[in-house]
Amino acid sequence: MKMNTRVLIFFFFIFILAGILPAQGSDPAPTGTGYFLIESDPSGAQVIFDDRFIGVTPVTYPVVVTSNPPHTITIAASGYYPYTTRYTVNPQPGETIRAYADLEPSQLFGTLVITSVPAGALITVDGGKGQQAPWTYQDIRAGSHLVQAFLSGYEPYVTITDVPPGGTITVEAKLKPLSDVGTMQVKSSPGGADVYVDGIYRGSTATTVGNLAAGSHFTLLKLVGYQDWSGLVTVRPGQVTILDIPLQVQTGMNTGFIHIESTPSGASVSVDGVYQGVTQSGNPLDLTGISPGEHVLTLRLENYQDYTTRVLVQAGKTASVRASMVLLQAPAGSGVVQISSEPSGANIFLDNLCIGITPLTIPSIPAGHHEIMIRLEGYQDYRNTFNLSPGQTAQIQVALNHEIPGIPLSAFSAILALIGAGIVFPVRRWQKR
Repeated sequence: MKMNTRVLIFFFFIFILAGILPAQGSDPAPTGTGYFLIESDPSGAQVIFDDRFIGVTPVTYPVVVTSNPPHTITIAASGYYPYTTRYTVNPQPGETIRAYADLEPSQLFGTLVITSVPAGALITVDGGKGQQAPWTYQDIRAGSHLVQAFLSGYEPYVTITDVPPGGTITVEAKLKPLSDVGTMQVKSSPGGADVYVDGIYRGSTATTVGNLAAGSHFTLLKLVGYQDWSGLVTVRPGQVTILDIPLQVQTGMNTGFIHIESTPSGASVSVDGVYQGVTQSGNPLDLTGISPGEHVLTLRLENYQDYTTRVLVQAGKTASVRASMVLLQAPAGSGVVQISSEPSGANIFLDNLCIGITPLTIPSIPAGHHEIMIRLEGYQDYRNTFNLSPGQTAQIQVALNHEIPGIPLSAFSAILALIGAGIVFPVRRWQKR
């Protein structure tokens, strides 16, 4: 009996080191929390709250009333000039302060130059095609643009920049190295909700999000027909934080929903010219908080014709759009590759070039032989090769293996075998605490 106890304790500490046991869930809405409801015209504008990208309008952001103001809110949309405001007070517990921006459109153009430190980061502007820094965007519409940068081993970089009419602005993306990281498991009832962590799409419930810097992360769940859920979730180093959210049916509302799918997936979506997100394989893009009336919906995908339609949105109802993208004269012999991983948020290297993070759809890859590597901090690299035929849509779905420092994979397999042999009950009991 003593020997069995020692074995259990030994394996328990191994699981802690591996980050397999879940952390105690953080309270996303602690006592003494107020809220900022951030809206704009047009809706779908990007929002940065106190240097944190939190998504697009309308969005509700929680604030602990004992936190220190002032708070700075920047609201911006591509093709419009940015709006910035400051609040010198916090909301009272349970109170909601409304921040609203009537954005001014821009008709002029300028130049945007993006560099990164370290060099070579993958950058995107307004969610478009990724490029490697340094990169120059010429004849880009003056006004606001969302700039993101990604590099393996570093925290994602996000900012909103203001391109001057007829002028040039340079953005230097200084990336912070990832040191202490953790994982978030996100579930919802019902499932299938889109998950955004710090404004970045991370998959649909149930999903696991890896490579998150230890600390608080703004998490948002969207599902048509249900109220958006948002909260600040604390991720602890080397641990798994479990989030299980019962979504509330939306009632008595004055806005509607749009449910969007595309074939192939990976198309960027704009509503009335404002970028909203990207269609995903196996899970439609859910847009919530859309004002009633007729809206112009545009989907864009490299090497495909733009898909444009008018959508009538009614309060409390869902408008569904299924777009079949029409192929242009694509480069001879190209195909589409859809890549996902569990956990999500892994860096993707195709033929030794970093092209983005999972989940990702690449619309135009030359046919032939390719090498792929998927890398996530704390997990073993996934490496493989594949052949792509002209016109083919290939799906690569990877379940990453957890990396245990100092313990070979064979030893880890042996541990799992012992669990299957009957040492599972004590572990389950610990998990329920």
